[in-house]
Amino acid sequence: MFSNTSKTSPTGLVLYLTGALIGIAVTLLFMCVFAAVILLLGLDRGYTVPFSTVSLSLGSFAAAFYVSSKSQHKGYLIGTLVGLISFAAVTVISLIISNSGLSINTLFHFIIIVLASAIGGILGVNKGKNKKYI
Repeated sequence: MFSNTSKTSPTGLVLYLTGALIGIAVTLLFMCVFAAVILLLGLDRGYTVPFSTVSLSLGSFAAAFYVSSKSQHKGYLIGTLVGLISFAAVTVISLIISNSGLSINTLFHFIIIVLASAIGGILGVNKGKNKKYI
């Protein structure tokens, strides 16, 4: 008699894993684009650090946007959590690979990545609606 026509969306761990895969894909896409820009324009290797920060920020933004748009609540919290996880994962990997340690640039990267993710979470919750929930 009644049909369930609502879309089923991923929840829980599946939702966050899907968001992580989207974030990784977006990050890799922008890294490839920026690598092509560096190659084609003959830019110095010094541009790799800012380009990688921007790539990771955009990937974290996309992941937070996806997860918060599916969960439809607490976008700022979901976005911040996604940003913290992204930053922690990249920082641990970079500490294992290189011996450079933490610096003031690490704090700068932390702020940029977490802010981008929080904004992605807020925009994801408010996507396509007239509501203004932070």
